[in-house]
Amino acid sequence: MRLAVLSPLLLLPGIAMASEADAPSPVSAEISISRHYTDNVLDEPLAVSDWYTLMRGSVAGDIDHGLGETRITLGGELRRHDLFTIENDAAGGIETQTTLRPSEDLELRGTLFLRHIREGDALVIEDLAIGTQTAKTIGGAGAVVGLRLTPALVSTTEVKGFRERARDTFFEDDVLPALRLEPDRDRIFASQALTHTDGPVQRAVRTTAERTTFSGSFAEAINLDRLQLRGEIGWRSENGYAFALAAGGEWLRASFDLIDIVRPSIEATAIAPIAGLELRGTLRTGFESDDTDDLLASWVRRAEAQLAWPLAEHFALSTGIFVEARDNLVLGYSENRRGIYGELGWQASEKVTLVLRLDYGETRAPDIDFAKDRLDASLAVRTRL
Repeated sequence: MRLAVLSPLLLLPGIAMASEADAPSPVSAEISISRHYTDNVLDEPLAVSDWYTLMRGSVAGDIDHGLGETRITLGGELRRHDLFTIENDAAGGIETQTTLRPSEDLELRGTLFLRHIREGDALVIEDLAIGTQTAKTIGGAGAVVGLRLTPALVSTTEVKGFRERARDTFFEDDVLPALRLEPDRDRIFASQALTHTDGPVQRAVRTTAERTTFSGSFAEAINLDRLQLRGEIGWRSENGYAFALAAGGEWLRASFDLIDIVRPSIEATAIAPIAGLELRGTLRTGFESDDTDDLLASWVRRAEAQLAWPLAEHFALSTGIFVEARDNLVLGYSENRRGIYGELGWQASEKVTLVLRLDYGETRAPDIDFAKDRLDASLAVRTRL
């Protein structure tokens, strides 16, 4: 379930990533191991239960040089199921980020990354589930240029891109020959923003342009173009209240007249500390082409509310709900999603935290008579070295 999490870890002292000022070493590591139970391991209307173990880890090192620093991060993730091993996943990659500060008014940041993913899934036909396995390799680069034009005005220019190459999908026990089901993707993204700061208030104008090319699994390559123009405003008070709003419009167009629409683009976040608690609300409307059931893109409207509070010196609790409406633009049907979570965190020691979490989500698509529910319960151990 893709519910954004306001983790209790944010409330526990010493759990957040150490800053450069208090980091004892230029090398740091984070490890998380969690044990899960789910009543819908296939994430389909065919609901079957299973246990699985999820392991995540990363090692990062900083290298200082004359004009700034470089951070190198190695990370990986492994998911292993007890029964439905067809759902096993693995991923690993490396990322480097270099920051240069030639002057007080200029900052440059460059990023390179390479990731390899092996994803297990299932092709479900009524009561039959056929396991699948697909491997992908993703590599990309990006650059950000920040220039202070006046003491209060900053220009930010960003350019980035990636190439994703998918291999053939293999079927469990070779019941079907390997097929090319996942497309290759090439994306280029450019953004320009002007930000004005006046005390606790920031105002900005931002425009972005993006092109994604899908190829490999289609008869011809398909270009998906996206253009966005928004105004932004943000405010934060000394006592913890904060508000941010970005509003404007987006245009999305795909080759062969598959998509050609304009929609409002909105992102809003509000944070309010109330009687020792923190209440956070978010609202978003926009296009989504990465995490979608559609062939190319979906139009998404999503609202979330989250509440977090410390129960004691080393305990914290959070809960949240979300509702989402999603229009799959090429396939031509709509989905309604909603979910809730609860999470309890205990700081067992300075660098070790235990987290008990419960997630529930449901999806309904009446146009295609589709319905699924999923409950996931987990206990995680997280440590920072």
